[in-house]
Amino acid sequence: MRKQLYLDIKNRLEAVKNEQGEQLFRHIDLWNRQTELNEQEIPFACPAVFIEFMPMVWKTRGNSVRDCELTVRLHVVTEPLSGIAGEPQAEQQVLECFDIIDVLTADLRGFGTDYMNGWMHTQSITSHHYDRYADNVEECICNVRDFSAVREYVPVTPGLSIIPQ
Repeated sequence: MRKQLYLDIKNRLEAVKNEQGEQLFRHIDLWNRQTELNEQEIPFACPAVFIEFMPMVWKTRGNSVRDCELTVRLHVVTEPLSGIAGEPQAEQQVLECFDIIDVLTADLRGFGTDYMNGWMHTQSITSHHYDRYADNVEECICNVRDFSAVREYVPVTPGLSIIPQ
């Protein structure tokens, strides 16, 4: 289930375009604390987005169907700020980061699939600690329904003996 979720989200993120009509994100991956472990991480191109699945609490429904309310956190990672505070260049970098987030959140409103209802944007967490990268988090929720364990129902024809003679 998570594999399909990841692939569907990644495909949607790959379709997000910048003002020039090019793919906005240069790197898309699963979240693995990439911005916290700079020395151990393989460098990646920015802007990047990392997908984090929060804990999934499943409820079992009839016929082996299960569902859950899914929270997904998207880590929008941009280049570190350069220059000196108060300089127009530093301010412009911050504002460009917010533009990227605005494009992303507008594009993802209502995103859904045949097993997931439309995303609802619930939270934005602005990064206030810049080391190597700025990591701003956008959080969305949706409901996911998993049909992978459903077995096909095979009706029994009345009048036929299913007991061997």
